[in-house]
Amino acid sequence: MSKIQKALQAMRASKDAESTARTNADKFISRHGPNVSVPRTKQRVRPAPGNPDTAFQRELEMFEEQAVVNHLSIDRNELMRAGFWLEGVEAETIAEQFRRAKRPLIHSAFEMGVPIGENSNVIMVASAMPGAGKSFCSFNLVRSIAMERDVGAVLVDADVLKCSLSRGFGVTDKPGLMDYLVDEQMFVDDILFATDIDDIILVPAGTKHPQAAELLSSRRMKQLVQELSQRFRTRAIVFDTPPILVTNEAHVLATHVGQIVFVIEARVSSQESVLQALGSLDRSKPINAILNKSRTASGSGYYGDDYGYYPFNDRGRDDAELTTN
Repeated sequence: MSKIQKALQAMRASKDAESTARTNADKFISRHGPNVSVPRTKQRVRPAPGNPDTAFQRELEMFEEQAVVNHLSIDRNELMRAGFWLEGVEAETIAEQFRRAKRPLIHSAFEMGVPIGENSNVIMVASAMPGAGKSFCSFNLVRSIAMERDVGAVLVDADVLKCSLSRGFGVTDKPGLMDYLVDEQMFVDDILFATDIDDIILVPAGTKHPQAAELLSSRRMKQLVQELSQRFRTRAIVFDTPPILVTNEAHVLATHVGQIVFVIEARVSSQESVLQALGSLDRSKPINAILNKSRTASGSGYYGDDYGYYPFNDRGRDDAELTTN
């Protein structure tokens, strides 16, 4: 029995009011099989008239979204105080830069025909040392991906020691990743939270645990990544992880993901630390680098024109622009 079918069985044990939707999900799996993959159509997008895939896409969306029964209303002001949410001209500049930065990730995740079992839609965002702006990049990358018409996003706060994203979202009191890994009686549904920010699904860090590295390297963690990848096959699953050279957690998580985004702090990250961190990662996976906080004066503020988004391989360079203030 597939993980998706097991998840459907678990969902049947929940509220009676959701039984009809979940029966439809059962029918969807029965008709199309557990390994089906099609473009995502969000609720705010009207399918083209006469499109033969319309009913198929709606069923897929129903299966994905109605499985998430926890809903959160996010305080934008709290996210702003935490440094993640921007407004005004600066926000527009950052948004435009992330539009360019996300493109190679979406291409690798959904357009190259990589089998879903290889977790190509699971993306890890990491840095060599603290302070590089890794969590800021994770949040804004997820927001940009979530704005796509055919692709959604799941944000996982896997920086389980710092938990800055969970604090910014105001979910430090919610069950999350660590709780799920500790308690084998929990279901994945228990740690999934649908937010009112661009259709983003959030997985909080959860309760801190002294054996975080061991939990993240466990069989249950590997199964969680696989289940998220398969269950939300039309979403990018973005893990915000701890700095590579400070803890062991990032090394462990790197073995589970399909792609890696490495954040480099301009003028601060040393070449030695960057090379050491990159050298510890699996070079067989797509690794891209973000040069963050690279700024030049422009008008009344600072806007970057020297941001680099560089594939860490021998196929050349794919530039995009991004900075933070």
